[in-house]
Amino acid sequence: MIRKLWRVVKEYSYRHGMRRPDGVDGLERQRPDIERWAGLWIAVKDGEVIAAEETSRALVATVLSMGARGHGAVAQFVPQPTDSIVIGVG
Repeated sequence: MIRKLWRVVKEYSYRHGMRRPDGVDGLERQRPDIERWAGLWIAVKDGEVIAAEETSRALVATVLSMGARGHGAVAQFVPQPTDSIVIGVG
């Protein structure tokens, strides 16, 4: 079966776009003091936590009020540390 060129290009770019850059071992870097913000939503920019709030809505409002300093920040939730293990069967 002859494949159409656009499918080949799309599949190639998808598969090769999923690769991690060289030197990345699969573990995400984590701030050593991340537990400080446990249970909060934080905004991170250039490796620095620039805002922390109880809810994601409040975090967005805080980051927007920062103007240019908040532009490009990434929001994430910091879960409470736990020793629980989740096992899925099925």
